[in-house]
Amino acid sequence: MNKDAHQLTDHHITTDDLAFSAYLKMKGHHLIKLDQKKSKTLFTFDVDGNGDQLKVEFINSSFLQFYNELRNLKKMF
Repeated sequence: MNKDAHQLTDHHITTDDLAFSAYLKMKGHHLIKLDQKKSKTLFTFDVDGNGDQLKVEFINSSFLQFYNELRNLKKMF
């Protein structure tokens, strides 16, 4: 996860990381904005807590392991 790929404001987090975005949705955070620029999509979420803590939870979660395994399987085809 590229640390430059995330922007935090008081109650929002913006990221281009698809896995982190899926994790935030799974955790119940609302997607409030979607920006598509060339080959990059930026997702902005309403977060009700510490964005840095959410990143740590994501990195330590089994969801990240699942996502990495899914990517590995997709590479096989």
